[in-house]
Amino acid sequence: MSAGTILFLFWTITILTKKILAPNQESEGGSIIAIMGAGFVGALAYTFSDSFWFSAVEGEVYASSSFFTAIVFWAMFKWESVADEKHANRWIILIAYLMGLSIGIHLLNLLTIPALAFIYYFRKFKPTRTGVIKTAIAGVAILGFVQYGIISGFVNSLLNLNCFL
Repeated sequence: MSAGTILFLFWTITILTKKILAPNQESEGGSIIAIMGAGFVGALAYTFSDSFWFSAVEGEVYASSSFFTAIVFWAMFKWESVADEKHANRWIILIAYLMGLSIGIHLLNLLTIPALAFIYYFRKFKPTRTGVIKTAIAGVAILGFVQYGIISGFVNSLLNLNCFL
């Protein structure tokens, strides 16, 4: 799972670097080397960081949680690159599915919800100060709703119905 985390981190860094170096054209020559180099250095820096390394070598949930967080973050950028195409919402469904799976492991992945809100906002709307503030509030509100309304509320309502007794 930790190796998969590093792979998706590498891909995410290369996507972000390409957006900076060559936003509207195909990469060529030196920019490909810069893009791949940035991904390589960033992924290796995270690989050998103290907190990630110790999570990778122990039998806990943190490696799996990091993997799901990395794949969800990568899928957000994949959706952003095809957002105007016909079946782009498949990526949103995949993101929701992966988030649902990751909740069974650890709740860290929920912190990608505000990031997803911002990626959606900046892709679909012209940015304004008011829009950014509203997006931040909406992202945190969705996060709170999922955390306290769906996860806690749904489980508590099931327990109150004595479904598992």
